[in-house]
Amino acid sequence: MPDAALAYLKPGDDYALGGLQVHVNWVLVHYGRVLDAIRADPHQALQPLDKPGESEDANRRAKAGLTAAERKPSFEEMSGLHRFVKDAAAGFSAADWSYKTPVVYREGEDPYSTSPDDVVGWLRDHYREHVQQCPELIASWREMS
Repeated sequence: MPDAALAYLKPGDDYALGGLQVHVNWVLVHYGRVLDAIRADPHQALQPLDKPGESEDANRRAKAGLTAAERKPSFEEMSGLHRFVKDAAAGFSAADWSYKTPVVYREGEDPYSTSPDDVVGWLRDHYREHVQQCPELIASWREMS
């Protein structure tokens, strides 16, 4: 994608074109933490793992997009986050893979029963959604340029 497209925000969208990278990285951080915590004790209910304001900050940065100088470090960060998620997912026994742990994702919310299989499925579906979205956004950017 051209550097000039990194900050493109399609009207009505939440993330700039380059901000999708920021968004994906945040999702890997968030769900990597969930997998890691479930792996540590699948039978222990989880309270929110993200720091207050962390998600909002990631969303703000995703809406702004990336600069050309931020692109490579963001991809390098993603590579490390993939390893983190992969290692967390690889540490489950077959019995614990589908075990549902009560997870509170945000303060004030009810626990949501979550298995490692759920998390990996959500990540897979999330990637598929954005893989389809990226070419559409590039085409939209080209039309607007």
